[in-house]
Amino acid sequence: MNHANLIKLIKTGQRFMRWDDDTYRGWLEKNTGRRSCTECSDAQLAYLVEKLRDLGFTAPPAPRAKGGSGPGHPTPAQWRKVEGLVKKLGFASLNDPGLISFCRRVAKVDSPRFLDSRGVSDFIVALEKWLAHKEAHPQPGTPQRQQPKGKS
Repeated sequence: MNHANLIKLIKTGQRFMRWDDDTYRGWLEKNTGRRSCTECSDAQLAYLVEKLRDLGFTAPPAPRAKGGSGPGHPTPAQWRKVEGLVKKLGFASLNDPGLISFCRRVAKVDSPRFLDSRGVSDFIVALEKWLAHKEAHPQPGTPQRQQPKGKS
């Protein structure tokens, strides 16, 4: 890991441990003889990361991207539409195995995160049809949606 990433990890550890600046700098000086991470070598920074882990710090997992951006990739509006339909259909997330299997059949990709702009359009249409079918043919024992009064 490079110098800048080690410093970021240590600063994340500081927030995790809920140390104020004086406590953090005291801990830093006790373990390295320096009061700033920028003055430390890579070996010292790696040592500090290990010390934080010994104290219970675990680095948060990196956020998993939905997919790329740019020409040919789904727009944020398309992702919001997909996420809304997925929730209405009762799936917990885009990583649900049943949804991934459905995506393979509809869009011919291994996961929703690999959808391109055309594939996401096909996927949205298929999800909308699935939702319409589910609402038109409710399973026994599941509550039906109530139409608001005064609307037809």
